[in-house]
Amino acid sequence: MSTRVVSEIYKIDSPIDDVYAVLSDFKKIGSLFNMAKQMNVGNNDERLAKAKEYIEDVRFEDDVCYLTVKKIGQVEIVVVEREEPKLVKLEANLPFHFNLWIQLLDKGPYDTRVKLTFDGDLNMMMKMLIKGKLKKGLDQFAEGMTRIPFSMIKNM
Repeated sequence: MSTRVVSEIYKIDSPIDDVYAVLSDFKKIGSLFNMAKQMNVGNNDERLAKAKEYIEDVRFEDDVCYLTVKKIGQVEIVVVEREEPKLVKLEANLPFHFNLWIQLLDKGPYDTRVKLTFDGDLNMMMKMLIKGKLKKGLDQFAEGMTRIPFSMIKNM
């Protein structure tokens, strides 16, 4: 049974080409991840601390992010579609299959809007347990994108 969850729309103060250049390339996301880790960004954030309890390892390639997650094993998140500069579609298989669309809209030179859409094969029990948390997580993820220095990272 397919479950769709959509984030709110958030404003990113970067040109759409810079945002797309980073979000469509897992190696650039990996650079951001490693930079944040070296700078101890988020060390006082309870959400990140909780995530660290479950995620044992993360590796990045151009089109794939590999996560080693406790009790699940290795998870691959793959870029399955790109539509420059407005769409990056990701796919993964956990205990369930899902897609995540990262949709971008150019509203001006330093005004890019982002919306995230999750579409997953959740059974009724899973849907009842996690749909609200998914919505909250998508909104937090999209809101977090508003703080990323995309113009600086695009050339890494």
